[in-house]
Amino acid sequence: MKIRLGFLLLTALMSFGCGSSETCFTPNPNDSYIDRDAIFVANTGSNSISAFQLAGPMKGPAAGGVCGTPFPVGAAPSALGGGLLFPGGLLVASQSQKTVSMYSVDFLTSALTGPVFTITTRYTPLAVAVLQGFFYLANAEGGISAYQIMNGTGATEIAGSPFASGSGPVALVGGLEPPVLYVANSRSNNISGYSVNGNTGALTPLNGSPYTAGQGPASIILTPAPALNILGARLVMVANKLSNNVSVFSVAGDGSLSPVPGSPFAVDGAPSSVGVTTTGMPMTFAYVTIPALNEIAGFSIDAASGTLTPLAGSPFPAGQGPSATVESDGGYFLYVVNAGSSTLSVYSIDQTSWALTPVSGSPFALGQSPSAILYCDVPK
Repeated sequence: MKIRLGFLLLTALMSFGCGSSETCFTPNPNDSYIDRDAIFVANTGSNSISAFQLAGPMKGPAAGGVCGTPFPVGAAPSALGGGLLFPGGLLVASQSQKTVSMYSVDFLTSALTGPVFTITTRYTPLAVAVLQGFFYLANAEGGISAYQIMNGTGATEIAGSPFASGSGPVALVGGLEPPVLYVANSRSNNISGYSVNGNTGALTPLNGSPYTAGQGPASIILTPAPALNILGARLVMVANKLSNNVSVFSVAGDGSLSPVPGSPFAVDGAPSSVGVTTTGMPMTFAYVTIPALNEIAGFSIDAASGTLTPLAGSPFPAGQGPSATVESDGGYFLYVVNAGSSTLSVYSIDQTSWALTPVSGSPFALGQSPSAILYCDVPK
């Protein structure tokens, strides 16, 4: 488990760049960081990717905009894929252009270069998930397209793609031990679960799939993603925007899902995303963005059962139209994209009460119409 101890200092992203008057974060290659993780945000309206590096923790306050950010991309980015299950690379999907591009992520600076390759998809990609040497797309027309990455220089659609899903697939997430993929279907109000063939990338429905969710599932996460939870339940969480609640499922050893006691759990308005650490064990808290109310609902997680309980002081005030969120893998910070103001809010998480407090300078400027956020584990 990674632990991040220092305060996070962020500065405005909009004018960052190595040649700008603003100071960007330049890591020392000799520093013995535990990790140099990064956050990437897709700015759909300005055809760019904003990037933060989250360095530390042992060096104290050290973080900020990556030199060169925001990075221009050729087509309006609408979804991002990568992170722990695909280190060193960032996949950028464009719904408007029906493309997926891969960019290299520098291990030291987190700067983006590329694209390494760009493919044109047969269908309109709404979301992307990466599982080692394969990536999967939720198609607006229906179904899940699957591709194999060929030595980092291209991608080929695999046999059997696209694979059948429920109606209206809008979000998906992958995991390991065993290799699995889960898809949130917004119109059929359920979750499709698949086992993933590690050699071919082919998808096979899990036992009991599809699994009933709330109305209008909009986002989905798996925690922990890389492996089984040796300290408690492994969970899938789904934000249901039309029924104002969050469905929580426990994950069996074969990847099949079962609702946890009390699921779904009510929130005050239509939720858009759930933030919880996807690598730490045990999971202790989760945060749900509610765009129409400009707030974040916080919950404690029962380690054994996965049941959610509202935190004292919840809901917490947020920026304008909080639409997407991720949590640092150490569980010390929460990052929230505010679609209504094109900003990024950063909160420190109290380690006793789990209450949220904005860090100094938050919120920070992003590009136009930010739509997706990705926490990326960048290996040293």
